[in-house]
Amino acid sequence: MCLLVAFGAVATQGLLAWAWISSDHASALVAARLGLADVSLSLDGWSRGLGLAVSMIPLAVLFRALRQVYQICDDIREGSVFWGLFAPRLRRIAWAMLALAAPRPLTDAALSVILTAGNPPGARHLVLAFSTDDTMIAILGGLIFVLGLVMREAALIAQENQQII
Repeated sequence: MCLLVAFGAVATQGLLAWAWISSDHASALVAARLGLADVSLSLDGWSRGLGLAVSMIPLAVLFRALRQVYQICDDIREGSVFWGLFAPRLRRIAWAMLALAAPRPLTDAALSVILTAGNPPGARHLVLAFSTDDTMIAILGGLIFVLGLVMREAALIAQENQQII
């Protein structure tokens, strides 16, 4: 699982760079996702570089969550199953998921402005959209947060039981 998490992080970074490296890729992948498929875009090096930088904001938050997942999987792989450590890591994953869902509409709006900034006035676009993906990411983050709270209580009960025996 550790290898899968590490591969996922590297592949995600590589795919994001690949999507922005070419104007054809950016037009086909990013603009289509934003609903700008039929709009003329300014895809010069500056706008693609700025687009990559803005796209890295949610990706940095995702890397934070993946780091916590990696640490949990690594602890399990090494046989160090200490539930008291898993609870804060689960809460960090949950906060990262919530922090990932919140700025996505804003980063999408920023990307739409960047991609259409070179258009003449009246042909520029500001796309502000909320998707079910963002809602599902937030719900998943909430679920993981609750699991972290339950894990913390389980660790406290286990510690209390060890003191009794």
